[in-house]
Amino acid sequence: MRIVDSFIENKGWSNKRLYFTVPDHSVVVRPYEVPVHLKNDEIKGYLYMQLGETLHLPFDDPAFDYSVLSENEEKKKLLLFAFPEEQIRVLDQVFRGAKLKTKAADISALSIYRLYEYLDLTVDGEHLLLIDWNLDGCVLTVFNEHLPAFINHTRSPLPMTLWKRENGCYLWQGDEEGPTEFTYDQVNEVERIMDFYKFSVMNGEASVSKVLLTGDWPENERVRELLEERGIQVAALKDADVFLDADQSSSVEYMDAIGLSIKP
Repeated sequence: MRIVDSFIENKGWSNKRLYFTVPDHSVVVRPYEVPVHLKNDEIKGYLYMQLGETLHLPFDDPAFDYSVLSENEEKKKLLLFAFPEEQIRVLDQVFRGAKLKTKAADISALSIYRLYEYLDLTVDGEHLLLIDWNLDGCVLTVFNEHLPAFINHTRSPLPMTLWKRENGCYLWQGDEEGPTEFTYDQVNEVERIMDFYKFSVMNGEASVSKVLLTGDWPENERVRELLEERGIQVAALKDADVFLDADQSSSVEYMDAIGLSIKP
């Protein structure tokens, strides 16, 4: 709390509007069907009634958001977002205590994809695998028809306290092989997720058609090389793609924050 207060005071951001992202590991995204006769303002109540019955989540007391994907004579198909309500409440209290006006919460993958759309890089019919790889872990999200169809989060096994930032770069202070081992393990996980998406999610009818790599993982260039060695072509949002003003471009590691800033 003191850190947030000090930061807001130094920046002069008191009483400013705030959009924030929730921790990636706490978010569950999945399709879910509800009866078609439910009105939109009745859906969340129905979701709570189904907890522990037809809707199972890895945490108690969830908060929900959703988008209606389609409907037929019997069912509405939702894309459901769930996250621990207490965690959101604590974050909201901290920000409000710092005299910020919280407006909305988001997840990093949606923020990055919003920027990807804003830059007009989308292709009709593509199945985009977004790899958002940061110091604390890696989030793999497949987008199809502009919506997340699958999401997977892997926490980094490396202690955050052993990373040191110098001259704009993160330097590892621990066992020399630690980051390299995690890089190789997670690249194998990327291949596994791509196969899972193709055969289990899409029933062999479609597969990932494009891979986009973002985040501040120091070995992301090595990640690109390893994937391309396996025949997986990787794109990136380059610094030149985004301009905050006429003279300043943004670093790739802040793409989620920029995508959040253009949230309606």
